[in-house]
Amino acid sequence: MKRFLLLIIFAACCCVKTMAQQFTVTGSVVDEYGRALPGVTIQSKKTATKAISDNDGVFHIVAQRNDVLEFNYLNYKTNSITVSDPSAITIAKLTPNTFAMPDKTDVLYEIKDNQNITGAVSSLYTSQLTTTPSTLYAYALAGRVAGLYTQQNRGWQGANTTALGQIDVDGLFYPNQKGLTAPNDNTEIGMTLRGQSAVTIVDGVQRDIYTIDPENIESVTVLKDGLSTILLGQRSSRGVILVTTKKPVSGKPHISLTAQTAIQEPIGLPDPLSAYEYAYLYNEALSNEGRTLAYTEADFQAYRNHSDPYGHPDVNWFKTILKNSSTMSRYSLNVTGGGKAARYAIGLGYLSDNALFKGSNTDYSTNATFKRYTVNSNIDVDVTKDFNVKLQMFARVQEDNQPGGGTDAIISQMYTTPNNAYPVFNPDGSFGGTQAFQKNLYAQLTQSGYIEGYTRDISSNLELNYKFDQFVPGLWAKLQSNISVYAANATNRSAGVPSFKFSVSGNDTTYNRYGSFTDQVNAFALTYSAQFWYLQGAIGYSRSIGKNNFTIKAFYDRNQSIFNYDLPKTLQNIALAGSYDLAGKYFAEAAVNYSGQDYYPPGRQFGLFYAAGLGWNLAKENFIKDNINWINNLKLRASYGRTGNDNVGYFTWRESYQLNVVIPTYPIGTNRASQYVTQQSTLANPNVTWEKGDKFNAGIDAAFFKNTFLLTVDYYNDRYTDLLQLRGKQSAMIGISYPRENLGINRYYGVEVQAVYQNNIKDFNYAVSGNISSQQSKVIFSDEIEQKYQWSKRTGQRVDVEFGYIADDLIQTQQEAETSAAPAGYTLQPGDIKYKDLNNDGIINQYDQTAIGETKPLLFYGATASISYKGFDISVLLQGVANRKYLLIDNSFGSGTQQAYTYIVGRWTPETGAASAFPRLTPGSNANNGLWSTYWVRNGNYFRLKNAEIGYSLPYKLVSRLRMTQIRVFANGLNLFTRAAFNRVDPEVYGQVYPNQRIVNFGVNVKF
Repeated sequence: MKRFLLLIIFAACCCVKTMAQQFTVTGSVVDEYGRALPGVTIQSKKTATKAISDNDGVFHIVAQRNDVLEFNYLNYKTNSITVSDPSAITIAKLTPNTFAMPDKTDVLYEIKDNQNITGAVSSLYTSQLTTTPSTLYAYALAGRVAGLYTQQNRGWQGANTTALGQIDVDGLFYPNQKGLTAPNDNTEIGMTLRGQSAVTIVDGVQRDIYTIDPENIESVTVLKDGLSTILLGQRSSRGVILVTTKKPVSGKPHISLTAQTAIQEPIGLPDPLSAYEYAYLYNEALSNEGRTLAYTEADFQAYRNHSDPYGHPDVNWFKTILKNSSTMSRYSLNVTGGGKAARYAIGLGYLSDNALFKGSNTDYSTNATFKRYTVNSNIDVDVTKDFNVKLQMFARVQEDNQPGGGTDAIISQMYTTPNNAYPVFNPDGSFGGTQAFQKNLYAQLTQSGYIEGYTRDISSNLELNYKFDQFVPGLWAKLQSNISVYAANATNRSAGVPSFKFSVSGNDTTYNRYGSFTDQVNAFALTYSAQFWYLQGAIGYSRSIGKNNFTIKAFYDRNQSIFNYDLPKTLQNIALAGSYDLAGKYFAEAAVNYSGQDYYPPGRQFGLFYAAGLGWNLAKENFIKDNINWINNLKLRASYGRTGNDNVGYFTWRESYQLNVVIPTYPIGTNRASQYVTQQSTLANPNVTWEKGDKFNAGIDAAFFKNTFLLTVDYYNDRYTDLLQLRGKQSAMIGISYPRENLGINRYYGVEVQAVYQNNIKDFNYAVSGNISSQQSKVIFSDEIEQKYQWSKRTGQRVDVEFGYIADDLIQTQQEAETSAAPAGYTLQPGDIKYKDLNNDGIINQYDQTAIGETKPLLFYGATASISYKGFDISVLLQGVANRKYLLIDNSFGSGTQQAYTYIVGRWTPETGAASAFPRLTPGSNANNGLWSTYWVRNGNYFRLKNAEIGYSLPYKLVSRLRMTQIRVFANGLNLFTRAAFNRVDPEVYGQVYPNQRIVNFGVNVKF
């Protein structure tokens, strides 16, 4: 009994002691801007008690000394804080998840609950865009969205310096200046969405703008199916890239400032032959053709030992023209705040980018550069509780500079000029040159003046929203208008500088001049002008009756654009859309659109487009909800849309004429006078109409394990009809070109899978995302020229497949050369490419052409992984492509005397025979070896470490003392590692263009 009493007393003492250790912790929870977060769950690890933060982010929870409080909030990373002092106020800062999972998504012209979407929609958010250091946000899209295929075309922006010509709107002069497309500031990244070029919409307005600062973008939504895009009417076939800039958030002013500096270096550059190698192999090429040799043994020795740098130069032009690295800087400032009645968000951006050119000039910059300034402001005002006004202003100013010789021209010459062409400088300091190479590359870079470009883009967007709830609950109206102005011009201050051929004869030296000195010109040119006007009106009604929820909307918009003072182009849409759901379990959507485009013939400008979708969330059925608790969402959905594409051309339904000069001219007496006549340009097509698309999509949206694992699978089958194509069966006897007609039929189909898993182990947060897309296409009908053989038909093949000849290795013997089929007029030699004579007629001609490109479905994929712990965060993006081929013909010595590269060292010789990796050498183009064939088809598969970032955020306790809410330092990179099946060039950027670049970037972000 005594022992029992002692045990009770001991237990009571322990309880008293334990209770004495417990205390109430008071604190608050804030986001990265210091804004209060309501509804955050706080749990004590020692006492197992829980608390919820109130509307001001404040919480109270019972804890013990050295207890660990864990903070959990939807779409935010889990955070843990150790508490030891009961008198201290605990402040916890939460940061957003890597992959946001909001309940609503920005879709076309509205915001929708995710559970109600029955179309194919994918979204990216700020945190996924800002890790990519680049000049365009389009760089950040690669590998992140299923169905969106990207390929970089060049490593530097393309500058337009061509002045507008004289324009006469009656159709008599310069028809090439008419019917131009909208200006596009993306010249570097090619993007297709399910095989089609996408429509870009920024804050509800159709504009091809990619220079928006990623720090100022809230989300990028990709709309893939016909139902999601049907309100575009005659532009609904192409899919949409929908950009939404950051919206205002009420509260005290919150500021985010980001400063970044990047180092760029070229990748994928070829390795040119040295002067000695070039001379030796060029002689071999001449010998193979039985021609006189160009170089002697003395020349070889001089090139090899560099004893005569002026008469026998050896200049690696890649190293002479390009630096090893260049810099890029970017600064972003974003401010948001306001009260309940009025809110604002302002974003300022500045970017400075320098090209890789070397050289200097005391009078002007010789490097290609550009600077961009952007301003984006959003103001949101609640005039009354029912009336809301939104005003957005966007402005972009860009200044670019390039050498007077032209960036593209200099790059092209760099690729084609041999190392032994001429010295950079002659003994007297003049620029080297020859009859064949009259423009000295270094002179073109440093002494040819400069060309300045200036672009300005201003857009104003006004939106009015009114709720009629006081009269009819659920009734609302919206009016939106946008006016945009774009102008680009160039100032040409280029100059001419001669080159000289230095030669020595005995004791005499001579300089032969090519070209002449010309003063800098001072010419101004307007290169592009555009005006846009957009008007949208909508009225809708939403109502819930029990478990039945439905909405209906009447919609009208008018989009008018004027390019280069041409006749305006106007597109109008009149639509009716509705949706219904029963208890969040069964869904239905439908829309019909009467859409018109005024470039079509009168009376044939409008057409009817329609779409519908169905959805079923099985997770809400009792047989799943009551039995399988790890399934949180399992929605089946399907949609179909009859869509359109206004690929109309410039008034192709009416005749057009142009003035031309008759040659020979008309005789008058003993002289001849110029005779002008009016000629018809092309045949008119009075029956032209829009291209049509029948788009079907079926998908599954699933969420498992308390929404930690999300899975989306889509299958699409899109059939495009009435495609504008040139008729294959046409006659040249009429003496005029045929117009494009609505003839073609193509089919695109494939499967897309996207998955996300994110979770945490205490405050170690991790996330993994992956996507893969399979895209196949087929030409159903093409009015091609009558083909004699089945293998020559384009119909039935993949839409983008290349046609050419099938190479059957290299010819090894003279007997094989004499017995093999050859192009007409060409005599085969050992070392030439041998082609398959598909029709066995002994001649290689068009009847032997067949599909030589990839015919399997194109596969492209991406995977992202990220972790964060105690202020540290790391993310990695892997991206790749499979089942891709491209054609790259390697003509050694170009058209005769151009550069060649080290890969031709493996050319065919009698000694190397079948082990050769290149045909026999010939000086210039070869009528046999230069044909498009499988010999030159390259494997385009590649795998990239596309993007990676590491960052560290200083502890909140420390930065709050500085009156800040976040200080984060980071480093990220682009194109960090590439593994390509064909690695001689970059797998995306190849040819004589500005090279792709590897970028390593360092930055700091500060929030107040």
